[in-house]
Amino acid sequence: MSISYWALVILGVALSSLGSIFLKAGALRISHDQGALSAALQAATEWRLLLGVLMYIIPVAIWIYLLKKLDITFLQPLFSLVYVATPLLAIVYLGENIPPHRWIGISIILLGIFVSSKN
Repeated sequence: MSISYWALVILGVALSSLGSIFLKAGALRISHDQGALSAALQAATEWRLLLGVLMYIIPVAIWIYLLKKLDITFLQPLFSLVYVATPLLAIVYLGENIPPHRWIGISIILLGIFVSSKN
């Protein structure tokens, strides 16, 4: 796989992971105390939510481009790196704690990516 394809995979994974972080950060700022309409209006103006959605849309375009160039059986496991990057970002930016059993799961995901990416 070329360096440009790797760069696109990394960019897609990074944007997807950051998108999740921004969605979480925005969701924490929405109050449901005054009903669904009020919450929807808050969500429509919460910049973190809007940025999170944008960060989800861009990887879709990257994904479509890469699907034209690479086998899905190779590409799909690489995009599973989102399940590794997101918890790491949640630790740094949201102060979340990752229990040991989740680290085991993350390790299994990494092993799966490693095995499936071999030619």
